[in-house]
Amino acid sequence: MEQDTVAAFLSAMEAAGMRPAEPIADRLGSDLIRFACDGDGKGKRNGWAILHMDATPAGAFGNYRLQISERWRAGTVERLTPKERRERAARYRAEKVKRDAAKLAEQGEAAEQCRVRWANAKSADPSHPYLDRKRVSGEGLLQEGNRLLVPMFDAGGVLWNLQAIAPDGSKRFAKGGRQAGLFCLIGQPDAVVMVGEGFATCAAARRATGHAVAVGFSAKNLTATALAMQAAYPDCDLVILADDDAHLIDHPTIKANVGLEAARAAAQAVGGRVALPVREDSNNG
Repeated sequence: MEQDTVAAFLSAMEAAGMRPAEPIADRLGSDLIRFACDGDGKGKRNGWAILHMDATPAGAFGNYRLQISERWRAGTVERLTPKERRERAARYRAEKVKRDAAKLAEQGEAAEQCRVRWANAKSADPSHPYLDRKRVSGEGLLQEGNRLLVPMFDAGGVLWNLQAIAPDGSKRFAKGGRQAGLFCLIGQPDAVVMVGEGFATCAAARRATGHAVAVGFSAKNLTATALAMQAAYPDCDLVILADDDAHLIDHPTIKANVGLEAARAAAQAVGGRVALPVREDSNNG
């Protein structure tokens, strides 16, 4: 019975337009799992699923890349003919094209607003509470009211978004704005370019070393930022600044050191090195 339920669940996935690229039947359960799907890039795991094997089995599955998210319940499996499967797949593709177009339009509108905000912003106050607390300068930043603005550019130098940092350290991106593939380069690259996640981490590394640093804003954006730096400065030594998320290893669903894994993946992609922060619980004698 359980095998039939899993088979029906996997069939529903396929009918929705996503096919796991790795065996997942033995992993399905009440804990959320991540996995690669057909069409995912190298190292990507855009698929997710959760399946509760109760009296009436139910679950959910989705694919971040395809923007699929569906609930499933035993007894609702559709028996589709090959023609019906092709028609459903075509419908999903058409819907995705429509969603992508709407998303691009929203990102474009957000970008225009961000360019106006950036043009009207003033110089960053060196005594801003966030900068003072982190003991870093506001190099590369501007200020809007009491919020610092970190610009987010693409590889062509186009401003798409802004990260606003409040005095208490809370951060916000422009609503609907693009985030993937964007970065903020602080300083002029010489022999070394560093790549990290957050502004404060990157600014502290620049203060300590004097080298230029690219802020990637998130773990999932590290590799894209590192690749952009490699393309723009092929002769530079790339150093990836790892965020040590050891506390997430015991998280009930994450169970991974996200920051360290992302830094290692980025370093591998560009043949760079990983710089690890000193853990607070380490014993240096």
